[in-house]
Amino acid sequence: MTSAHECVFVTGASGLIGGGVLARMLRRDSEMRAFALVRDEQRWRTSVHRFGALGDRITPVSGDLTLRGLGLEYNIRRRIVRETTVILHAAADTSFSRPLADARLANTEGTRHILDLARVCGNLRRVAYVSTAFVAGRQRGLIMESDNGSAEGWVNAYERSKYEAECLVRGSSVDWTILRPSTVVCRDSIGVVSQINAVHRALRIYHRGLAAMMPGESSDLLDVVTADYVNDAIARVILDPRASGKTFHLCSGRGALTLGELIDSTYGIWARDPAWRKRRVERAILTDLATYTLFTNAIIETRDSRLAAVLASLSHFIPQLALSKRFDTTVTDELAGAAAPVSSYWAAMVGQLLAANWGAVTEAAA
Repeated sequence: MTSAHECVFVTGASGLIGGGVLARMLRRDSEMRAFALVRDEQRWRTSVHRFGALGDRITPVSGDLTLRGLGLEYNIRRRIVRETTVILHAAADTSFSRPLADARLANTEGTRHILDLARVCGNLRRVAYVSTAFVAGRQRGLIMESDNGSAEGWVNAYERSKYEAECLVRGSSVDWTILRPSTVVCRDSIGVVSQINAVHRALRIYHRGLAAMMPGESSDLLDVVTADYVNDAIARVILDPRASGKTFHLCSGRGALTLGELIDSTYGIWARDPAWRKRRVERAILTDLATYTLFTNAIIETRDSRLAAVLASLSHFIPQLALSKRFDTTVTDELAGAAAPVSSYWAAMVGQLLAANWGAVTEAAA
């Protein structure tokens, strides 16, 4: 491996985004090589087969985002510093229920450690940081790609820790690009689910009739995307000179469906099952966030441990439904070359979850 050709240092290469982008970059450039930061060697051995012959150009390196110096062995670190031309930082702790200190350890401090490495890479062209559109937190309405904070606060520690990581990236001396996907709900346009996330778990709870209410109005937008769209867009812009210092919303934007449309579609699919119809599960009632909060508090006060646990599992995600947002995608549409597909894959995704009973896919962070 030499610095004469592109060499990408990737975090999160065993994940849906990091691995997907890396595969696309390697296919586009037959001379490109890669270092993949690996914390869990067993997970890497399980996932590396996805790269096929491309895996021959990936060098796994043992390390940990939470450690200063990334826990890299001295000689390996020297190679990375000498050869890396682009860093793709896609790894994150995506659990919404983590305490803030824990979320910061992986997401904020981990990014700080990546930037420390970037500053000493002599041939580095760019750091591409995969953030989240929900650094917007509790903001409502139109969210511009140039918006860099949330005066209203955040729904969970994950959102805040990613916002803080963005601040570190913007304040660094390296050339950077920030990429903000919205919620990735499936791999592709036919709805294949390979990693379970908070949206899927919430759907399962409502399918089982364990939550009678959800916050939001039927006209509120729910922005979801496919991994294929996100990965294609990142691979297109990651080395584009025009992407320097820019933030990209990898979101449905104007194509986002309303909460009412998604609920109607979802319950319509579930109603095709005679056994589910027989249970007569009522459609969840849409209400404002204040009323929903009173509802959850009342359930907790009944000391029904089962329902309290269900609502607690939703509390770190569901309030976003009542904070309707439309993500501006002007910069992304221009430089990535294509808008996100309309969410027609939602029905296919719901159907596949139902057919698999939410149990035949890998329960991993999306």
